[in-house]
Amino acid sequence: MSAVMLSQWMKERRSPYVLMLFIVLSVLAVLLFGSSNGGSLKVDVFSDAGMPEEQASLLVARLNESEAFVFRMLEEEEVRKNVQEGRSAAAVRLMAEDFRILASVDDYNVQLLESQVASVYKEELLIRSAMEAAGSPSGFREDVLRYLENPPLTMELASPDGGNVESYNMGLQLTFAFALFVVMFTIGFKINAINAEKTSGIWDRMVLSPLSKTAMYMGHLTYSTIIGFIQVVLVLAILRFGFGFAIGDRYGELLAVSLLYVVSVVAMAMLFTGITRTPEKFNMIYPSIIPVIPLISGAYMPPGVFDNAILQAFAQLFPLSHAMDAMLGISMHDFGWTELYLPIAKLLLVTVLFMGIGINLVERNR
Repeated sequence: MSAVMLSQWMKERRSPYVLMLFIVLSVLAVLLFGSSNGGSLKVDVFSDAGMPEEQASLLVARLNESEAFVFRMLEEEEVRKNVQEGRSAAAVRLMAEDFRILASVDDYNVQLLESQVASVYKEELLIRSAMEAAGSPSGFREDVLRYLENPPLTMELASPDGGNVESYNMGLQLTFAFALFVVMFTIGFKINAINAEKTSGIWDRMVLSPLSKTAMYMGHLTYSTIIGFIQVVLVLAILRFGFGFAIGDRYGELLAVSLLYVVSVVAMAMLFTGITRTPEKFNMIYPSIIPVIPLISGAYMPPGVFDNAILQAFAQLFPLSHAMDAMLGISMHDFGWTELYLPIAKLLLVTVLFMGIGINLVERNR
């Protein structure tokens, strides 16, 4: 086994650029997409031509009461140019009694933006209508806002244990999603060495040596596991200590789940190795299927958005969704080993099934 691992390491040392590229891609993907979802989203606004400046400023101040968005007033030409050139995902056109959303794409954040602006407009129009109906409208707005600060009936949100309800951290979800997604490519290309060696006849010659077949398999599988685990740990460490991403403090549980996920991905790559038989077919099929797994697993979408029951059931066959559930539970809800029992059990089941079927197919295809 050590001889096989050493031979793979010698190949890695001569050309480590692929591994380094995947690590850089993981970090860049998180910085580009994950960091933009971790805080407040900046939204440009401009007022209609006939709208008083005082009224527009009042609406912007009311809109900025939300913690999800930061609104800033700009000129119409600049706002439209930012949206058209992709520098801003969405913008708002303020009118006296209505508004318009300018968006380059219709995604989840645009829907949240529309809901937030609509609620502010609805409240403002109700206050304005009440002011017109009041006998003395001067100071009416201040009285209403003062009354709303101390309403007679209040509602509090609390978790089942009585604690505060924390907002969902979409940036953290994307951090784990990209870190776990890219490592599937690294592991797949390492496991594909089995197909390459079988096709070139190296395994036939090694069978004549004292090296057993079990040791040959274990060498490839162990080396791929070590490389994949190192990549995941490096990516998370760079994001945590280099860029200050909050991934929680339960590093032991995170490392354990990461290792188990890497082992399950090794088993999945072994299954693809047995199905494809040749390295060329593997390089054609594996990179085509892997990008679909995060999509059907809902790794890029907030909870509740992806609700297709058939695709959700299909996603249970892959390790990504189970690892995401475990790692998000650890970082966001302080899951212990008791809460991690179910996703860990699913990862183990997937690993056993994929590894058993994969090795069986590889042996039958000889």
